[in-house]
Amino acid sequence: MKTKIILCLLLISGLLGSCKKFLEEQVDNRTLIITIPDMEKNLNFLLPHSDHHFTDLMTDDYIFRDLSGHIVATAAEQVLPIFELAITRESMPATQFLSSGFNPVMAFRRNYYKIINCWMLIERASKYKPVNDQEKRRLEIIIAKAKATKAYCNYMLASLFAKQYDPATAASDKGIPYIDKYNGEPVVGYKIVSLKEIFASVEDDLLSALSVVDDVEPEGAPFTFSKEAILGLLSRLYLDKRDWDNCIKYSNDLLRRRGTPLNVKQLRSSITDYAMYSDKYFDPANSSYLLMGGNTYQLIAYFYSGMYPYPALQLMQNAGADDDGSYVIQTSALFRDFVPQKFGKFFTTATRNFNLPLITVDEVYFNRAEATIMKNGGLTNASKADLALMIKNQTFIDDAADFYIASMEDMTGVEEPLDLLLMVKRIRFSSEGMRWFDMKRHRIPVSHVGRSGTYTIDGTSADAYVIKLPTEEITRNPDLE
Repeated sequence: MKTKIILCLLLISGLLGSCKKFLEEQVDNRTLIITIPDMEKNLNFLLPHSDHHFTDLMTDDYIFRDLSGHIVATAAEQVLPIFELAITRESMPATQFLSSGFNPVMAFRRNYYKIINCWMLIERASKYKPVNDQEKRRLEIIIAKAKATKAYCNYMLASLFAKQYDPATAASDKGIPYIDKYNGEPVVGYKIVSLKEIFASVEDDLLSALSVVDDVEPEGAPFTFSKEAILGLLSRLYLDKRDWDNCIKYSNDLLRRRGTPLNVKQLRSSITDYAMYSDKYFDPANSSYLLMGGNTYQLIAYFYSGMYPYPALQLMQNAGADDDGSYVIQTSALFRDFVPQKFGKFFTTATRNFNLPLITVDEVYFNRAEATIMKNGGLTNASKADLALMIKNQTFIDDAADFYIASMEDMTGVEEPLDLLLMVKRIRFSSEGMRWFDMKRHRIPVSHVGRSGTYTIDGTSADAYVIKLPTEEITRNPDLE
């Protein structure tokens, strides 16, 4: 089976304005990539974006309110296919969604664009003749980080457009179109390979990169695929593969190097100004942040589409994590528009765009705790310690935090501790693009009341969590099944 990805039309559309052999040109489509500084510069251009954040609207954290005269009708129409889970039932074209890029089509295009250009950099760096050891080392790092970047992109594509990894079926489960080398032709056919092959490629790339990159980045660590970012992604990868031992191993490797999670409780209690809190929350200097990525959407404008984080707010209040009502900013007393306080920085930023954390120390603690619970069939002292740490760093009132920590002593089996872990994790990463993947991994049901009905994923089928490939991909590729 072949997928003929039309590179010029599919991947450049909306990103580049030329139908030349763009892979022979620099990422910004202006100059050739010839020197080592050219390669290093363009490697930075290919860093991941937060293109998966549209999935927040697919989760149990949001509801839709069809307020006539208050929402922007066209915006609602372009967001509802995501919220109503239509993208998991049928393929849709780019014209169906917001032009800002907040949709699965942009996630598909940009990730493949980065993969292809990473292969180009790998080829260029491999053919370049270094004149000294310093140049040789720089080229090795370029290749390693290009591998890590394309590994991340392949992983995210599989996480969005393929089934949840199951070791028993991964060899036969359909994955995604796979690019295994650089090709500068404008039209190239690529096979869809199994999910097992995709994950094996991601694993190989990450382990290869891990053995090459420097132990310490000279500067800008959150904005490059550092050794710590690679370790964090390996922790996530092995959790998805149900390889509990390796998840624990690479989580340990990361947390020995950097083990301080974000203390959200301390931030929320010490900073009352919305913009200042937001700025501090997303400060790349936070030791928890292993990799930051740019975003291409305006989260604060969700309510213009009728989308509100009421369920997330209700969960926090019921769980004792928002006792003073400071999780959200209420932008309208009349319509009760709620926007997560952590995104208050949008108010003072003209473009409403800034970097968001993609891989964090906090996530690795959750990964290690989950893998330990699954491996041992229940809580251990180690997983209790990880969960207790994460609970203490959230905004729970003291009584609630003490209750949850004490309750672990009476928990048996897997279900109860996993429910607690996923609840705390849902609070920690609310509106940050993490929840959908936890729901997919554990087949958590979701039901959304949309404009014309109720749309439900009941958790019985892994296929129900798979986002369909964009219409353009299907119509341009008749061989696609």
